[in-house]
Amino acid sequence: MGRAPALLAAALCLAPAPALACAPERVEEISGLRAEAPLTLAAVDGRRFRLAVLSGEAQVPADRISRIALLGPADRHERTPVLALGPAGPVETELLRRGLARLTPTRLVPRDCWRLLEAAETEAATARRGIWATPRSLLDTNDVEALKAAEGRFVVATGRVRSVRTVNRITYVNFGAPRAGALTVTIDERDMPAFREFGLEPAAIRGHMLRVRGVVTTRRGPFIAAAMPEAITIAEAPGRGAR
Repeated sequence: MGRAPALLAAALCLAPAPALACAPERVEEISGLRAEAPLTLAAVDGRRFRLAVLSGEAQVPADRISRIALLGPADRHERTPVLALGPAGPVETELLRRGLARLTPTRLVPRDCWRLLEAAETEAATARRGIWATPRSLLDTNDVEALKAAEGRFVVATGRVRSVRTVNRITYVNFGAPRAGALTVTIDERDMPAFREFGLEPAAIRGHMLRVRGVVTTRRGPFIAAAMPEAITIAEAPGRGAR
């Protein structure tokens, strides 16, 4: 083993658990970063970056970022999706824990990293900290009027699963009685392997308290089509504390 790989291995061994969970392959040290817009960074060389796992209006604490992990190609606004890394791990966890931002579903980070971020968001949501302090920040899956008003918008909603059934290759995760106006989460059969690989078996989550995120669509009732497992967080299992 050469000197550089040996130093990298030693650094990873000494790194805190959050840094290990979110240790991507493409990492750059970039000096002169500044917060340009909500969740957006700019570098002195003209490049722009966005914190890919978050949504919200928070300004990024650029002075706490030592490295950035490049997660994919730039978007149409020429912003490269990144994970911002500080000495203790992702800066995103701090923003989530303080309730300054919320997660947005993405497949750009490893599963263990996503769960670390979920835990930080759960802490803030449970404490009603920051953005979670406002009544409409976390919708009740049985709040019929709020769900009607949310049609066409991205929301985060929480509630306990009442029933799960599969019809015509679509799994329906229901939070209320039929035709009661409660939210339903739908999962297409083609996406089910990703959910199971992620440790989410829809048939086994009856009675669990979930936090779900996505765009509300209304047909016979309000629903969110979950195309990836990151759209669902198990906030509380039956008779147990939050995950």
